[in-house]
Amino acid sequence: MSRLPASLKRNMTLLDVHCHVGVDPLLYLTKSFPYCNDLRHSREECIRVGISHSVIFPWVTSVYYHLPSLRKGKVKLERKIGDAPFHFENEQMLEQLYEIFPSYKDMFIPFPILDTLRETRQQVRVLDRMLRKHPFYGLKVHPRATQAHVLTLRREGRVFLDFAKANNFPILIHATPASYDPLSQVADILQLARENPKVRFCAAHFCGFHQKLFEEADRMDNVWVDSGAMSIGCDLVVQKSNVYISGKEKVPSDYRKPAKVFAELSRRFPDTFMWGTDNPAHTWVSAAAGPRLELWGSMEREKALLDEVRGRLRKKVAFENALAFIEG
Repeated sequence: MSRLPASLKRNMTLLDVHCHVGVDPLLYLTKSFPYCNDLRHSREECIRVGISHSVIFPWVTSVYYHLPSLRKGKVKLERKIGDAPFHFENEQMLEQLYEIFPSYKDMFIPFPILDTLRETRQQVRVLDRMLRKHPFYGLKVHPRATQAHVLTLRREGRVFLDFAKANNFPILIHATPASYDPLSQVADILQLARENPKVRFCAAHFCGFHQKLFEEADRMDNVWVDSGAMSIGCDLVVQKSNVYISGKEKVPSDYRKPAKVFAELSRRFPDTFMWGTDNPAHTWVSAAAGPRLELWGSMEREKALLDEVRGRLRKKVAFENALAFIEG
């Protein structure tokens, strides 16, 4: 099922492999920004900066959760909206794409999002039902947002690996090497990939610039790495933040110039690295964890990451590697 129809691959020149749509209740309730994105706005942004195609998935918390608890940073089920976690969000995305904006279906490549810990078998039943109605082409996981360790895919979430294998679906996972988020560790995703060689994985967000983990990912046939929100990632390295690797473990480059970092990663990992924006989370403003953090990016800034990559290599990181990840 992950083989894209010919109409969806036609005239592909730049594929954004990491884009959110819909509304995120946690971000809205914690007065963070951005917290929403709709298909029409996303399409207009793509056209403005020259993106021909985008992988889309819902924002990373669900109205199936108990909202007062979510506002306090705890994930609890309320079960009042939808039949399972992310049922409403995934269904909304697919219905918007195929029923309200059907002319957009040759631009957007939908991936439903999962909670890998809670009601996982019910989620698969819901996904099966949705797949019979509308096609989708992969799966998305955000361990930190759902408070579900990525290794729950070995246990409670094992059904999702079986579902991915049965449908030849790739899985794109929010990832970091930083100690502040033990639920989304790149090393754990690589371990899952070793244990499941028939499933394709993406460790999102450039391995946090961690050189050895990126090298390990590059040696694996079923792992890719995307560049989602890499411009503000470089800003954080310059600020010596603990969000991404800023010490001796990072890939050597000039982080004051994100395009040079992107070009270096493309040169070193030409079959593994793929471009993505994290739209609209290429900007991040939040006070949920203390003093307000403000990181300002744009679609133009993410597009500019490609400026120093040319020729055959540009094609690979711009869309060919992403097609290999999606289709196998």
